[in-house]
Amino acid sequence: MKKKVERVSNNITEILKTIPDVDCILLHESAERDIVNPYFFLSFDVYYSGSLPKVDERKKLFKAVGAFESSHIHMKDRFFLENLPVRIEYKQKNRVDTIIGDKEGNLWAFHDNGTYMFYRLQTGRIMYKSSNWIEMVRKKLTTFPESFWSTIRDSSLSSLEHCLVDISSAAVNRDDLFFMVSLSGYIKDLCSFMFAVNRKFEPSRRRLSDHIMELDIIPENFAGRFDSLIREDTEFPPSRKREVAKLLTKSLMHLY
Repeated sequence: MKKKVERVSNNITEILKTIPDVDCILLHESAERDIVNPYFFLSFDVYYSGSLPKVDERKKLFKAVGAFESSHIHMKDRFFLENLPVRIEYKQKNRVDTIIGDKEGNLWAFHDNGTYMFYRLQTGRIMYKSSNWIEMVRKKLTTFPESFWSTIRDSSLSSLEHCLVDISSAAVNRDDLFFMVSLSGYIKDLCSFMFAVNRKFEPSRRRLSDHIMELDIIPENFAGRFDSLIREDTEFPPSRKREVAKLLTKSLMHLY
């Protein structure tokens, strides 16, 4: 990590930890990229109990920042500090504890981003902690039962099979927009399935291409078929991608 990135990250942490109900602050791997990379930004998860200061009060905590904006729906702040993009997401500890305590009963939590929330908890760099809460959480993450992984796997497989039907329908009807939407959903669910089979939490979608080919358990001809689906090539129109998706889906059955 470059000195400027380290310094700014530490300065932000010093400010965030002054909020009374903050228990833990994690910095995520996007900060490790080169600052000229479009995927670079400082991404903080701030875990808290109780309540947070209002948006105006949080804005006052950060002096000399640019383009400050906040989301009331998802409890996120975004701004630029010394020309570095910063994203801060505030997360309630109780919500995390509830989801971990009843993982299979809270499948809704994994619908949009898969198990990415656990990946962030597991891999984020601890910048600050006021208790051993994060260590306890990480310990629990290593002991998830087989029933959890099979539930995620089966849910992902069911969803991608529905997407496959839509891919086929869109290809036959030459509906390019619906084909693209359906293929996107298929690939997302396919990745969730593959990580569940390997009992690994899903990384950021910016890092999927870095991680998915490194998985230990993959079906035969996976790399080539996966590349055929994501590649823009006139030799692979929707009709051919539909056939590739069918073959790929069949090959998943051998991973059980």
